[in-house]
Amino acid sequence: MSYTETSDELLRRVIQPRKIDSHKGDNGVVGIVGGSRIFHGAPYFTSVAALRTGVDLVYVATPKSIASSIRALAPELIVFPLADEKLTRGAAGAFLKWLPEIDSLVLGPGFGRQSLDGAKKIVSEVCLERKVRVSLDAEAQNSEIFELIKGKGCVATPHPGEFKRIFKQEAGNKLEEKINNVKEKAARLGITLVLKGYETIVSDGDSVFLTKIGNAAMTCGGIGDILSGISGALLAQCSGTEVKSVEIAAAASYIVELAGLRAAQVKGFHMVSSDIINELPSVLKPFDRLI
Repeated sequence: MSYTETSDELLRRVIQPRKIDSHKGDNGVVGIVGGSRIFHGAPYFTSVAALRTGVDLVYVATPKSIASSIRALAPELIVFPLADEKLTRGAAGAFLKWLPEIDSLVLGPGFGRQSLDGAKKIVSEVCLERKVRVSLDAEAQNSEIFELIKGKGCVATPHPGEFKRIFKQEAGNKLEEKINNVKEKAARLGITLVLKGYETIVSDGDSVFLTKIGNAAMTCGGIGDILSGISGALLAQCSGTEVKSVEIAAAASYIVELAGLRAAQVKGFHMVSSDIINELPSVLKPFDRLI
């Protein structure tokens, strides 16, 4: 059973240096589409996590019923209110007409069950036409969308329950079984898969990375959304480089676990996802460098 354990060395490879004379937009622009009437926190966690990872701009599209709340929570975000409660094809089209140039897209945090017509329209334009890598979460993880992004360097982030829904089988109980299942599915789909858990497994069908520094305090809602935001940020910052999506996704899993460890040291079993976001600068600042 061969795998690489995530470490600071991986972060030093993935986290990009910043030009001393850089301007707004040079350090990553992320698009995020998600949220629903019920799951209002997910796009907020994803968006703020992306900002705290160091990108310059985040455009977030979310139903108009929760757009004002997200604006109030984080005025740093640029919020596009979707006219419909769900991501209809019409709502997706309006968003795409407005969407400026981006370096990565996160699709799905906070989606409820819905038709995928709008999601497929966005993926087709952003990934296939604009050549932008996409990270999928929640209900956006679907065989129809996987088929569209095959071989495009994209990422999907299922937890064990979502893995079972997507692939109609359990991810596995023993580590070796989980690694084999993730690796096989990633190879077949042509994407990078992140199986979230106490031991997070990341594979593109070739390389396998393992993060095993999780803790029992990291069971609160929203942590997967934070992972999606970090993944989106790193995909954006590594756009145009030779850093592989599997390395980016593995680095994101390591970052969120490090921040979770720091939060647990202070809050114990009483932490919430916002505590993890607040620890991201402390985790990432040692890797800041200029060129």
